[in-house]
Amino acid sequence: MSEKELNGQNEKVSDMDMNFLNNLSEKIIDVTHTVDTHANIMIGINTAIFAFVVSKLFEVDTLKLTLGVVAIFSAFSALFAVSATRLPHFFSKTKHKKSILHAPRIAQFDSAESYADELQKMTQSKDEVFNQHALEVYNMSKYYYLPKRRMLAWSRYFFIFGVMASAMFLLLEKLHWFVK
Repeated sequence: MSEKELNGQNEKVSDMDMNFLNNLSEKIIDVTHTVDTHANIMIGINTAIFAFVVSKLFEVDTLKLTLGVVAIFSAFSALFAVSATRLPHFFSKTKHKKSILHAPRIAQFDSAESYADELQKMTQSKDEVFNQHALEVYNMSKYYYLPKRRMLAWSRYFFIFGVMASAMFLLLEKLHWFVK
């Protein structure tokens, strides 16, 4: 094979690798949007439950413990869901290497020209472009998607545990175990 053919093959491999990374980053963004959608649903459900229960809590003379448990767990579930949609700052404050494509790193440059110079240096090497893109995909997964998913899971756990706990307290109150 001639050198031109070898370079063509390397370019195809590199293009294939870049397409793979692009598809992977699109997948991460899609599943992150799904997590955000589920978190917004949890926020709506838990906020409605909390508002309804708190309004009923002051109207009824019975089931106060059950209603209080429902209110507490729905509030915590909603808080974790809100945290899933907008991650707390301590998730982004970790000391990890940021790619040149990361917005806060872009903002660290003195001017658009200095950023453009750095981009030109990076784009001269396909390996460096690939490495920066791979770093960005890794960071999106580890420091953005996974923490969001974890917070949504906690929201669901609080919701499910709240349902179970309130059912238990409802049963206990109906059996008159908690008498005034």
